[in-house]
Amino acid sequence: MAALDFGMAMARGMLPKSELAQKDLLNLAGGRNIFKSEDWWNKAVDKQISSGYRESEKGTEYLTKSGQYKLGRRSVSSGYSGNIFGLAAYGSGGGGGPSVSYSAPEDAKIIGYTQPSYSSLGGFWGFGYGGGGGGPSPIYKTREVDVYGDFSKRKDYTAGELKDIETGAKVGAQRAKRETAATETAQKRLKRGTGGLAAKAAPVGAKGATGLPDLGAGGLQLGQTTLGKGLFV
Repeated sequence: MAALDFGMAMARGMLPKSELAQKDLLNLAGGRNIFKSEDWWNKAVDKQISSGYRESEKGTEYLTKSGQYKLGRRSVSSGYSGNIFGLAAYGSGGGGGPSVSYSAPEDAKIIGYTQPSYSSLGGFWGFGYGGGGGGPSPIYKTREVDVYGDFSKRKDYTAGELKDIETGAKVGAQRAKRETAATETAQKRLKRGTGGLAAKAAPVGAKGATGLPDLGAGGLQLGQTTLGKGLFV
C-alpha cells in the first residue's frame, strides 16, 4: 500500500475540503511532509465523519533560551472577579465565560522589560487607594499557534461538507483506476518488446540448429581440411 503525505492525499481526493478539518488531520499526521499509508488517511477521515473533527484553540509559544519555541503553560480561569453592589463582576473572560491563557515557561528568554505604570488615582497622585501601579514586567518573543488536546471540542460536518467528501472520494477512485490501467498497459508493451526479435536472437557462442559451427567460427579453417593439404610430402 502506497505511503502518501498530505499534499499527495489531497491530490487523490482523499481529504475533505474544510480548512478546519484539514488542520485537524495535519495535527494528527504530524505535519505536511509526514508520510502515512492510504489506510491511515482513510481511517482518520472516517473518524472525523463519525465523531466530528477537532477544533483548535489559539495558544502562545515562547522563544526559549535554547533558541527553540515552546508552548506556554495553559491555564483556565473562570473570569469571575468578585461582587460589586450585589452583582457578579467578570473580567475579560468573554462575557463571563472561562478564559484560556498561556503563560511563559521557565526557560523563556526575556528580551526586555516594560516601563513602570501608575494608576490615575493611585501612586501617581500619592493617594492611599487605587493601587500604586505596577513594576516592570518581562517582555518575551512569542507567536500564536493552533493547539489541540483533550480539551478540544469536536464539530460535525455539514451536509455540504459530507457531499464534498463523497464527490472527492469518487474522483480519487476514478483517478486511481486510470493510473492502474496505464501502468498495466505500459507493462504489457514492455513484455511484447522483450518477447520479439531481441528475445529470439541466439546468444554469442551458442551452437546453430544444424549442428555445424557458426560461419567464421574458428578462423579461416586453414587446417587439415584445407584444399590441397597433404598432397605434397
